[in-house]
Amino acid sequence: MTKFIITTESGSDISPELIERYNIHVIPMHVTMGSKTFDDGSFDVEDVYRFYDQTGTLPKTAGTTPQDNSVVFERILAEFPDAHIIHIAYSAVTTVSYTSCTIAAEDFNNIHIVDSKNVSGGLTAVIVATARFIENNPNTTAEEIVNFVKDVRERTRFVFLPQSLLYLKAGGRVSNVAYLSASLLNLHPTIILKDGYLVASKKYRGSFDRCLKNTVKDFIKNYDIDPETVIIGGTKRLSEDYKQLAKSLLQDAGYNDPSWFSAGAVISSHGGPGAFGIIGIEKK
Repeated sequence: MTKFIITTESGSDISPELIERYNIHVIPMHVTMGSKTFDDGSFDVEDVYRFYDQTGTLPKTAGTTPQDNSVVFERILAEFPDAHIIHIAYSAVTTVSYTSCTIAAEDFNNIHIVDSKNVSGGLTAVIVATARFIENNPNTTAEEIVNFVKDVRERTRFVFLPQSLLYLKAGGRVSNVAYLSASLLNLHPTIILKDGYLVASKKYRGSFDRCLKNTVKDFIKNYDIDPETVIIGGTKRLSEDYKQLAKSLLQDAGYNDPSWFSAGAVISSHGGPGAFGIIGIEKK
């Protein structure tokens, strides 16, 4: 029976509990603030917001390097020489991480790389589904696992609701006109994953409380989600009241035990403080 080990990037925002439960190996992405570059996950996400408040400049995020990947692959294969590594990558169109992993894998055998077409909690959802598939199918093959990931990624739905477009504007992801219009009209556009890209989607109008309610209700209405795959979360400074509101709405709709993800520095550098996200995998 082949031993399979899953690797991914820190931008998956996968929780320590899930890392331990499924033996996931995480390769750090990078965040640069001023003249200093840090491994994602090695510092408080609040530092991202403090840096922006003090400088008016967003931190710069970067994917993994080939060396980052090689270090992790070497460590795994030194302990498990016959293992196969399944690398479930952060959306390839958003970062160099996928390319870096591919370069690093050339020096090893039995490494299988697949683009998740997802980021943050969406990538976590794909990883957890894959880990469960491997557990439930002990005689599976690497090819079957990769095909499973390719299927699941197309059914994974991720809706992200920023409290403000300030960080997206600062990063050049929305225009100044769009930012001013949203501010004046009290609009909150959602961000979704489409073919790996973060793209603007439905706009909600009113208080953030109202927009969050409508985001959750529309998510439930628009997608036939497997209840076991629902994940909610957000960036730092999302209040406990908003978290409980989302959880209550889901429970009222029959989604009794949604998982929680906390966004790390990479997605927080773009989404800003207090953003909300909801993820789930549609049934076949």
